[in-house]
Amino acid sequence: MESILLTIDELRQSFRVVDVIDILLVSAFLYASMLWFQQTASRGVLVGLAALAWVYFLARSLDMYLTSLAFHTTFAVLLFILVVVFQEDLRRLLERMASFRSVHFEHDGRRSIPVDDLIEVVFRMASTKTGALIVLKRKESLERQLNGGIALGGRFSIPLIYSIFDSSSPGHDGAIVIDRDRIEQYAAHLPISPHTGKIGGRGTRHSAALGLSERSDAVTIVVSEERGSVCVTQAGTLTEIPGPADLKQFLENSFASVLPDSRQPLWKQILVDHAGLKLLSFVVAIAAWFVLAYDPNTVQRTFIVPLEYRNVAKQLEIDTSAPTECRVTLSGSDRDFRFLDPASLKVSLDLADAQAGYHEFLLSAQNIRLPANLFPYRIDPRVVQLKMNVKLPEPKPPEASATAP
Repeated sequence: MESILLTIDELRQSFRVVDVIDILLVSAFLYASMLWFQQTASRGVLVGLAALAWVYFLARSLDMYLTSLAFHTTFAVLLFILVVVFQEDLRRLLERMASFRSVHFEHDGRRSIPVDDLIEVVFRMASTKTGALIVLKRKESLERQLNGGIALGGRFSIPLIYSIFDSSSPGHDGAIVIDRDRIEQYAAHLPISPHTGKIGGRGTRHSAALGLSERSDAVTIVVSEERGSVCVTQAGTLTEIPGPADLKQFLENSFASVLPDSRQPLWKQILVDHAGLKLLSFVVAIAAWFVLAYDPNTVQRTFIVPLEYRNVAKQLEIDTSAPTECRVTLSGSDRDFRFLDPASLKVSLDLADAQAGYHEFLLSAQNIRLPANLFPYRIDPRVVQLKMNVKLPEPKPPEASATAP
């Protein structure tokens, strides 16, 4: 019990506000990374990465030198492998980070998706077995994923949808791209998915819809020309929708921040959405801080530090016998020394009030600018002795003698 209380006391003394911010930032990064891995087609690799991370933390905590050395030497190779495996996903991640536009922001007078009209036209076409491919754009750009396509920019309407997917229309085999209440393109071609097993014997439209969902965050609605069924694809999954109510529920869940009636309060989005994943990220960040950053042991390290004299009066100069450096022993945790640049250390003496003659100055922590949680343990010499001399007037250059012409 006494050891536990001692550990808590050490933690309380060494824990800083900066550490809280540090843990929260790492938690946010881990949450975003885990959420991203969940949405990638290669998310099975996440299990292997988690296992490697667990082995590395175990090796660090138990001082397993050989295992830690193996991780350090192979880190560059592992990083290269990850870039190759996730090159498409990393490109998507960077594009998402570079894009600050969100579909639920209303600008230029544009409204959100007309859900009821969209559901009505989808199931009308399903009843007549009219094939259709409808892409609902979300946050990510689709420019790299679409081939062909004709710009339209027309306001969403049921007659317009019918005319585009009419079998006599030249672009009825392609897809339309809807951004809020606008049909941005029609007759667009989508990337075909290589995972034919997920299609379940369905046609090319379903394969194209699945392929787009594997490469972007878009939602795609497919109306089958052969079966008269309605399917949706999102995040690499294809789901058949039985009826209009099911499609409306799906769209409300997928576009919760877009549809005014289904928007959640901000506090609920922060605390409730993916609560389990957020809690896991926070726990992992705390564990990583204890393993990698927390170090209650205090160590001392000595540095040779230059001695700087400031604010010397113009009529005075420092005698050449004055010391130009001193030895400073600093105290702190090994973690704090990692962020210390020895070249930045400097001992400064303010000589603004110094007069001509001999002086003694006592050096203290006020004479050294140090990072947080590092303290001067010893300064040698503790007392600096120096002499201030009055500057001699500079000799005037000899005047040139005049010569007779």
